[in-house]
Amino acid sequence: MQQTIKQFFATLTLACALFSVNSVWAQDVVLDRIRAVVNDGVVLDSDIKSAIRFFRQQAASNQQTLPGDSVLSERILQELIDREIRQQRATQIGIAIDANSVNRAIEQVARGNNMNTVQFRRTLQQQGFDYELFRKNIEQELLMQRLVEREVQPRIRVSAQEIDDFIESVKGDAKENQRYRIQHILIAISPTASRDEIDAATERANTVLSALKAGADFSEQAATSSDGARALQGGDLGWRTLQELPAFLSKALRKMQPSELSEPLRSANGLHIVKLLDRESNDQTQVSEQLVRHIFIAGDTGTERQKLAAARAQLQSGASFADLAAQISEDPNSANNGGELPWFSKGQMPPQLEQMANTMSVKQLSQPFQTQFGWHLMQLIDRRTRSVDDEALRDQASTSLRQSKVEQETLRWLRQMRDESFVEIRS
Repeated sequence: MQQTIKQFFATLTLACALFSVNSVWAQDVVLDRIRAVVNDGVVLDSDIKSAIRFFRQQAASNQQTLPGDSVLSERILQELIDREIRQQRATQIGIAIDANSVNRAIEQVARGNNMNTVQFRRTLQQQGFDYELFRKNIEQELLMQRLVEREVQPRIRVSAQEIDDFIESVKGDAKENQRYRIQHILIAISPTASRDEIDAATERANTVLSALKAGADFSEQAATSSDGARALQGGDLGWRTLQELPAFLSKALRKMQPSELSEPLRSANGLHIVKLLDRESNDQTQVSEQLVRHIFIAGDTGTERQKLAAARAQLQSGASFADLAAQISEDPNSANNGGELPWFSKGQMPPQLEQMANTMSVKQLSQPFQTQFGWHLMQLIDRRTRSVDDEALRDQASTSLRQSKVEQETLRWLRQMRDESFVEIRS
């Protein structure tokens, strides 16, 4: 999202000098304002405005509540400062993201949504997204991944004993075999914080918790107050198993009921408030999978539903699903494969497709239904449950434990870089 802007700094300085000398030019030229100096780089007012537009579009797509522009502007300013620090660190150690890497990442996202890149770009634009900002966001995500791979992951160790304990827990305790959907707010506390700073953070956390108990929207409070990595996404951490979470969070979640809020929980990174949205059975020794086929038509011009309804009538009269998929489906990954998608388990398909499959019986044909990407006609081919062998379970345990440690260590690493950077915020 954030532009690389060091190269514009000298130009801006010269423009400011000309502005002060020539009052006629001053009436015609609108200068971009520097909102923060970050080491030898800057964050511009235009960066913040662009980011606000993007996050508002993203929030509307996800039905998420965000605070007003004045609060959001300050939150995004802090995020862009952190991004500038990460960009500078990447440059320092020789990490760069080329256009081909961004293109490949976008192609993967499009493919995951059963589209080619042209369809995906058109869909984003139809939904009001600035495609270039979307590309910049992808670039920043790739940059963050590379930095974590270089700077954080080498510090992480998962012992054989930890893996054994993980496997023993998921095989033995019903509560350990559940997944928890949680939202999270972090009030950060530096490891070197004074007693006054700790007291101020505690007061801030209690104020946020009081607002939540009084009915404030968690997503909005997270976007307003959280120092966590997912703050601007409403603090949504998605579905997690207890083994994928640090011990202090797992201990609290075991005692919580859906919709319940935790008290502020202390860790090395600060104070945490979590909300348990839901929980469900999750036997990690078994995996349930579904196989579907579909016909997909991109867009929402008003004709797509009628076209799929006509195709459904043909199928009910005995037409071949594979033939119709080859003729009219716009999913480049499945059209020439009878419309068939790969076997999938929970969380591996776009939510609307998964939810539709969950409601269907084997061989049932859906009515045409709409997702944010277009219109679908789907048939559930089969369901199966397969056992996870010991080797796969150990791999799963290692991945889950490593990811939990990486998340915690990444927060410490980001805080350390921020503390070591020169930041001057300008009004």
